[in-house]
Amino acid sequence: MKRFSLVSACRNVGSIGITVFIGFGLYGIYEFFFGSLPVHTVEFYQENTTVPFPFQDHGERIVSQYMQIGEILPNCGVNYVCPHDHFPVHVYSGKSKDDMPKICVSGKYVIQKDINNGGRGMNLVVVDSYRMKPVNARRFDTYAMDSSEMELFLMREVRQGDILIAMTFDEASRNLGVMAKNLLADLGSSQVQNLQFRGQWYMISQRGMKGFSPYEILKASKGGLWSPIDEHLCVPHQLKGRIIMPDPKVMQNNARTKFCEQHSYISDFCSVDQRNMPLKPAMLTNRQLVGSAMFMTPIMVVAGMSLSSLTLSLETLLSQPGIQPRYVVVVYNPELIKDVAQLCQLFGFNAKATSVKEYHRIMAVVFETAHALFPGSSYVTVLEEGLLLAPDFMAYTASVLPLLYDPTILAVSAWNPNGFPNVSSRPDIVYRVEDFPGQAFTIRMATYIKELKPNMKQCCNKRGWEGWLELGRWERETVVPDVSRVLRRPVGPDLEPVTPLISSLFHRLRATNLEMTSPLSNADTLTAERYENRLMELLNSSHAHMVKLSKEAVVKCATTESFSNLKLVFDDKQAVYVVPYKELDLTGYGGMKLLCRCFGLFYEEHSTPRGLHRGMLRFSMKGNDIIFLSNKNQHFLMPHYNGTSLGLP
Repeated sequence: MKRFSLVSACRNVGSIGITVFIGFGLYGIYEFFFGSLPVHTVEFYQENTTVPFPFQDHGERIVSQYMQIGEILPNCGVNYVCPHDHFPVHVYSGKSKDDMPKICVSGKYVIQKDINNGGRGMNLVVVDSYRMKPVNARRFDTYAMDSSEMELFLMREVRQGDILIAMTFDEASRNLGVMAKNLLADLGSSQVQNLQFRGQWYMISQRGMKGFSPYEILKASKGGLWSPIDEHLCVPHQLKGRIIMPDPKVMQNNARTKFCEQHSYISDFCSVDQRNMPLKPAMLTNRQLVGSAMFMTPIMVVAGMSLSSLTLSLETLLSQPGIQPRYVVVVYNPELIKDVAQLCQLFGFNAKATSVKEYHRIMAVVFETAHALFPGSSYVTVLEEGLLLAPDFMAYTASVLPLLYDPTILAVSAWNPNGFPNVSSRPDIVYRVEDFPGQAFTIRMATYIKELKPNMKQCCNKRGWEGWLELGRWERETVVPDVSRVLRRPVGPDLEPVTPLISSLFHRLRATNLEMTSPLSNADTLTAERYENRLMELLNSSHAHMVKLSKEAVVKCATTESFSNLKLVFDDKQAVYVVPYKELDLTGYGGMKLLCRCFGLFYEEHSTPRGLHRGMLRFSMKGNDIIFLSNKNQHFLMPHYNGTSLGLP
């Protein structure tokens, strides 16, 4: 056995140190002459994406905390393996408005039904080009709202090197502003400036890319219908732009441009990005309404004193699917408002000048003009001044128009005086009411000839919303929607005095339907007998709940105008909540007025509640049916309700 020697141990340690020193020296010489040693890489499969490993340190994007992940689909349905540094994408724009858009990135859907609010308008997905995974997904409804939020998103969230996937669904062009189009063009779009009504468009591009996107499709709609974009593809993490020129402007409207040169104060209609837009009537897309008499009914627009306000009204009218401009007539007084005839010519509408100023005389001109120009029409629609029409105004009216054959129905109205946001939530529901709301209504031409014409001054000396035919309705009622199909723009005090009635009706926020199509669920129950049977069914249904209130609680709630004081909770959506009470006001509805003021319905001290039907008043809250049932209504006799102890006022 060898002895351990201190000398030999020191000799071995010294040899190892010399070897390490020589090794580091040779490494330094190699670095000096030849650079870094090669780093071995492998292909690493990460979330349906092939990327090099180890990852490059570039400062990884943080995924938005609000971004949701939907369906997982390997390779996004692409039927081949994507090349190195590519990632799979699927974009689908939906085949109709009842469908939903889809965007899949690297095996995950980040835009689809109930995922990241995917839907109508512009759907955007931001992809981290290094990791090749989505980091943000948003939808902007550029049909209902302007594109200012979308513009901020494009400027702030799409960073250098990021890949943007943009796709429309349904209608996205209506409020897509010029700045948004310019931002998309800067990102590589060559076609977004040509996007029109219900056109389908998608683009995949990258911030910092030179040229135009190699992935862009624009499909025009035909009659409001479109063929869907449905693309499965592999996208490289570094896009190369195409060196092409974008299409030239295809929109030119010389007549509108000339008009706007003289009326530049009409800001939206005559803005730089709008004045060349063609004015074309919207096509009818709902086949169930084809052949409806509504599309051959004269629409009489009463002009006020503001050309800007009238222009907005006419724009919303022209955008009604199925509108035929030759049936539209604008009645105006040239002493009060100028250049109406020129404006109407741009839209293809008719104009009728009159010098009369009294309201009943103006309405006489309206009806006489309709009868003279369209003698074969059975109906006439009247739009009072300053109205903006909901997208489905004509579709709604067409759906209930046949009810005018019922002798117990006087008119069809598109406006609900009780249509405030917290008490108007069911666009599919319509009611029978005793009052005449005015604003936007349709009556039979025979009603004018036989009843209104001989008594215009007595009947119609006030505006429609102040009440017509108060003494000549003969138990006939008006059809009114739960959610209004028109919105009256505020009129300044210099044009209209601020009375308590005007303040109660028009100086509060209102609910207006914004959907293109909102089918009615109860239009077939509005004939007199069926309506009473339907009310009985609602009051006796298992979904009906009786709300018990004390007089003290109602009075306090009405005095403070604070519904929350009642501490009512509506749990079941589309349930029926009934408030039975005994009306102690023998000559009026003092008790009903207290309830209206408490719940936030129309209330004016010297006016009868609006929306009454034989001692009953209906409205909706959060999708639930709410019924005020007084002892003046026949259904109050039901044992479940007539035992109430609530007496008002």
